[in-house]
Amino acid sequence: MLSSKLPQPFKERMAQNLKDEFTAFLASYDSPRLNGLRVNTLKVSAEKFSQRWPFELEPISWTKDGFYYHYTTHPGQHPYHAAGVYYLQEPSAMAVLHYLDPQPGERILDLAAAPGGKSTGIAARLEREGLLWSNEIHPTRARILAQNMDRWGAPNVIVSNENPDQLANHLPGFFDKVLLDAPCSGEGMFRKDPEVIEEWSIEHVQSCAHRQALILESAATLVRPGGRLVYSTCTFAPEENEEMILRFLESHPKFRPLSLPDPASGFVHPSTLPEAVRLYPHRVRGEGHFIIALIREEQYAEDEDSASYITGKVRKSSTLRKQSSSLPAADSSSELTDFLTGTLSSVSANVLKTQRFSSENILAFGDHLYSLPEPNLDFRGLTILRPGLYLGEKRPGRFQPGQALALALTPNSVSSYLSLSLNDPLLGRYLHGEALPNEGPNGWVLVGIEEFPLGWGKRVQGLIKNHYPKELRNR
Repeated sequence: MLSSKLPQPFKERMAQNLKDEFTAFLASYDSPRLNGLRVNTLKVSAEKFSQRWPFELEPISWTKDGFYYHYTTHPGQHPYHAAGVYYLQEPSAMAVLHYLDPQPGERILDLAAAPGGKSTGIAARLEREGLLWSNEIHPTRARILAQNMDRWGAPNVIVSNENPDQLANHLPGFFDKVLLDAPCSGEGMFRKDPEVIEEWSIEHVQSCAHRQALILESAATLVRPGGRLVYSTCTFAPEENEEMILRFLESHPKFRPLSLPDPASGFVHPSTLPEAVRLYPHRVRGEGHFIIALIREEQYAEDEDSASYITGKVRKSSTLRKQSSSLPAADSSSELTDFLTGTLSSVSANVLKTQRFSSENILAFGDHLYSLPEPNLDFRGLTILRPGLYLGEKRPGRFQPGQALALALTPNSVSSYLSLSLNDPLLGRYLHGEALPNEGPNGWVLVGIEEFPLGWGKRVQGLIKNHYPKELRNR
């Protein structure tokens, strides 16, 4: 019985806060955890996905693209997952996007983004327009974040591994919306991850609150006048939630809380901060969460340095500009141009060359080429893992396309696409890294599960040599 393992000080506080509801709250910990997946609407609509998914799904009431699934179906092992068709995410965490409300064309920062659940959701809502900047301070988690964003296939994403205050120094007032899903004591995840119980203490809660206050300061600096800041945690501790925000509002008069409609029933509005919402496991079919949206008032635009951000333009001292390491078009893109000409369909080649793959949008880190989400970006002084969509690597006399590029394309965008069905034995062979027999002209082939790309292969004399990344291959 998990409820008997909960820390006694935690139970005493929750009993005091929930009063008559505490018994139901405590009983929820002896029920099985709920599992969710969110569909990548950049690749398929939620409705079409639910119709073809071979196992039972149940819609999550507070999001249009999320579903409950039974843990025995193991969706993380399905080829659709490898193709970035969906992301496995705790159901309550999906509610945050309702309050952030990403819109195509916006610049959005996910300040503590790993492993990527909320970032992938933001990327889907942006519909390939605008900019998503996903940041994670811990290097190992930042690499996992980058891998998950690569699989998602969104071309307008930057991934960084930076301290929040460093980003705030470089990009004050740069973003339309900032999400701070703050590192917390994890009380809301006790049922999902019982190991978190062992780490809990009153001192740990206080330590988390201190760290959150520092990160929140940086997050506030990064929001443009008129922009939105969303703060969320997966804890119930008032020190990390309502008390944190009330202290912040008291010292930051340029921000005020937004009162937004709830996406479903069962959300609780705390009396001390009614604009915020709490999700309790006895009230909703999910784990614990806290969410509040704040707006930075327009009338404060003329104070300090923020005046130059009203139009979305950044002053020169902080402007992101193309690095000196980027190469001129004639040098940086000859191999890439040859690859695009030989691999993309004629229509796609003409469109993409004038957009994502135009010379002013290409950034070179050594021999590695990226397509920038915005031209004229400068990353000097920042630790950047992905300055944009990774296209691939220049090698002597040829271009080696990257995995991220494969997952950002569609079957119609290439001249040669090999679609493998779930029942095709060649699918398993491809995911194991084996060569595949396939007649046709020599050249690069995009290989996928049905209409969802998985990776590259290169056809040579009737045999497709496998370029699926070794670290992703089935053992």
